[in-house]
Amino acid sequence: MADTLNGLELKEMFTAATNWLEKLVPEINALNVYPVPDGDCGTNMLFTMRAGLAEISRTGASTISSVSHAMARGSLMGARGNSGVILSQIWRGLAGGLKLKNLIDGKAWADSLSEASRSAYESLSNPVEGTILTVIKDSANAAYAAAVTQDGLIKVLEKSVDAARISLSETPNLLPVLKEAGVVDAGGHGFFTLLEGALLYLKGGTDGQKPKLVIGNLPAVQSSLSNEEKAYGYCTQFLLTGEELSVSELRKSLRDMGKSLIVVGDKKTVRIHIHTIEPDKVTKFASVLGTLKDIDVHDMDEQHKDFLLMHRDKEEKIDVSVIAVVNGSGLANVFFDLGVSAIVPGGQTMNPSTMDILQAVEAVPSENVIILPNNKNIIPTANQVQNLTKKRVSVIPTMSVPQGVTALVVFSPEANFNNNLCNMTEAYTTVKTIEITSSTRTMRYDGLRIKAGQVIGLLDGKPTAAADTVEDVIFGVLSGLDLLSASVITVYYGENTGLTDAVTVEKFIRKKYPQFEVETINGGQPHYNYIISVE
Repeated sequence: MADTLNGLELKEMFTAATNWLEKLVPEINALNVYPVPDGDCGTNMLFTMRAGLAEISRTGASTISSVSHAMARGSLMGARGNSGVILSQIWRGLAGGLKLKNLIDGKAWADSLSEASRSAYESLSNPVEGTILTVIKDSANAAYAAAVTQDGLIKVLEKSVDAARISLSETPNLLPVLKEAGVVDAGGHGFFTLLEGALLYLKGGTDGQKPKLVIGNLPAVQSSLSNEEKAYGYCTQFLLTGEELSVSELRKSLRDMGKSLIVVGDKKTVRIHIHTIEPDKVTKFASVLGTLKDIDVHDMDEQHKDFLLMHRDKEEKIDVSVIAVVNGSGLANVFFDLGVSAIVPGGQTMNPSTMDILQAVEAVPSENVIILPNNKNIIPTANQVQNLTKKRVSVIPTMSVPQGVTALVVFSPEANFNNNLCNMTEAYTTVKTIEITSSTRTMRYDGLRIKAGQVIGLLDGKPTAAADTVEDVIFGVLSGLDLLSASVITVYYGENTGLTDAVTVEKFIRKKYPQFEVETINGGQPHYNYIISVE
């Protein structure tokens, strides 16, 4: 993609960022603790983004100015929770900075992000550092510094994302309540995840990855459910419509009625968010000035109890985390469904570094970690990690994706580290792996003659069959196996293989081996047309 954005591309970037946030919503919800438990922060930010996207679609916006203003207007109208309202003001400031732009380059992005930061701070009667405000400010400052050196949009956004990540990890040092709870700021994480999703869009997509939770070295939750807990009251929010409304006067009048007050909007539409012991008093006051819409009142004392119980349960349950090295969107989904805590992108021709794997180890929430390399070339790199962390790390030397899948099938979150390690190690050796690809040159391997362009089949990494068709190669490999103890064949088809071709291969296998249960899955892997497990 070019190092600039037009209006339609900005819309696509907002969409991609929202989709990236959606993948991490439950984890962000679990972080929520400050200023007080305020509903589900991740969910609130997601709904706010969706409201903005809906407004873009409704208005048919297509220019930089119209798309950014539609996002600001829609997110204000659909804002949910403290974080959602602040997010709407971030987009309001961004829209102001992009008002006269035909294209967004590095400088335009930096300037508009600075406006977004100012708008967010101005929306609060009592801005607090260590929240989403700090994260947006630090990311905007980094973008500005990069733009001064005339960096392009991607470079500026990279610097902005890096700064946001660092700023987010530092939020517990600015707010003792976050450090006590052992979490980073939830709203700040939501904004960082959106920013990260935007960057991935510029770079070509997420490639089946899942966003990672920024955790850091933080203590566990120490809070308790004592009767001495301070009452939080009710999270009260609504939309006020009228004529000649004054945001500043409303903010002044409501200031003494509660905490975490946010009043934003214009003369005709104002979004109000407040934490109060007396929600009726707030709504009664506002109703005199205009019409109330979209009223939402939540009991935060109950939410706080749920938060503490959730974290208590979470601390008790997370004992072992599994990290897998996988390449391909479909394969990543398979591994996540089977219970991995994190995926490091990598595989054939794309081996991750020791630092890549180490960062994943430090990010997962457990002190006991099992790594599945799923490639023989990655095993030595994974082994290096064990000496670089204080966590207890073991590497199960899986050399293929099917071996990794088979190991995960017997993984139990309730079992202890040693039992999981033993069971997974015993299981992965029972599967046979067939990989189907095309030869790039003419060669001879262990008596097998292979012509350039022919289809070749590898059995557990060793070239075993070569022919002109995929079906002949698969049959050539399978016919050489002892299949008496096997019962299941799983076919993962790659990114350059169509579903029609994959179904044809599945029918071929079923016809030749009717005694087997055959399953076909879109793996999305590069290099190999098919990866087939036999177990």
